[in-house]
Amino acid sequence: MMKTGTALSAFAASLLLSTAASADLSLLTWEGYADDSFVGPFTEATGCEVSATYVGSGDEFVAKMASAHTTYDLVSPASDIALRLADLGVVEPVDMSRVPHAADFAPAFRNPAWLTRDGEVYGVPYTFGIIRVIATPDAAVSADASLEVFWDPAHKGQVALWDDIESLYMAARYLGYDDVYNLNEMQLAATQEALSKVMPSVRKLWFSAGELDNLIQSGEVKLTNAWETNLINAWNAGTEVVEVIPPQGRGAWSDAWMISDGAGDNDCVYQWLDYVSSPKAQALGNAVTGFGYSNPKMVAELDEQSRTYMQRLGMDNPDILMAVDWWQPVPKRPAYLQAWNQVKAAN
Repeated sequence: MMKTGTALSAFAASLLLSTAASADLSLLTWEGYADDSFVGPFTEATGCEVSATYVGSGDEFVAKMASAHTTYDLVSPASDIALRLADLGVVEPVDMSRVPHAADFAPAFRNPAWLTRDGEVYGVPYTFGIIRVIATPDAAVSADASLEVFWDPAHKGQVALWDDIESLYMAARYLGYDDVYNLNEMQLAATQEALSKVMPSVRKLWFSAGELDNLIQSGEVKLTNAWETNLINAWNAGTEVVEVIPPQGRGAWSDAWMISDGAGDNDCVYQWLDYVSSPKAQALGNAVTGFGYSNPKMVAELDEQSRTYMQRLGMDNPDILMAVDWWQPVPKRPAYLQAWNQVKAAN
């Protein structure tokens, strides 16, 4: 997964180092998750100096932690990666009693399945996003349209798709599969075939939110899966878009802070975990990323426009958060990646 927030540039695919490695707290994280706007107040309050190593994909988290997890104190992977790190033994369980602000988390983020193994909790939920389906008004797509609209030949040359296996998940939902993260061989083949039938309608596969913004706002595409960022940027640009909530459901991701094995003895670790779980710190984070955050009290700390956007997107609604299909580890991830690459290569 590659993230792009409202105020962020495109994520670098290569390693970025922000501060000296001699800091009290070393983070392996996404760009924007160690911004000075909220790291500064943390350091001032605790005396803990923070350094950050930035990554550009979920698989990079796995590679770096597998080879040198002792280099980092905390790591912030997405929900489809988190338990892979637990299974590798490179992260340790979290003592949630030492994270008091977690008591205010939305129900979806209290001991979620993607952070729990054998009764132990391995991470503190932080950010989240829902994979949106959006269309321009001239696409004539209703707000409750089925995912079938992607297969409608009337949209030939007007569709964009995220260049990610999330598009494979979407096709699997269209086919009616309940567990899109654990398809059997026959289901995966059927999903690949179904998605291949969409590709003739695809004008562009997008990789960054900025790239998709340009496609939408220029009118080059009329139907796509997207991020919240794209809706917000369209609204800010005065571009009309319709958000579609398909009956087949929507995917969603959540990033969490996880403790590198052996780092829990560092006092700065739990101070950070509770700090970034607080409404004020999460509001500062939202100003940088535009993402949703685990503590719904964060919304009250936002400026009026940001609060309006969060509410309009339903990101403060616990019912919506309980209804989405949260990303989970994909046991057959190499096969999924192969299927998606074959879809792309054939078109």
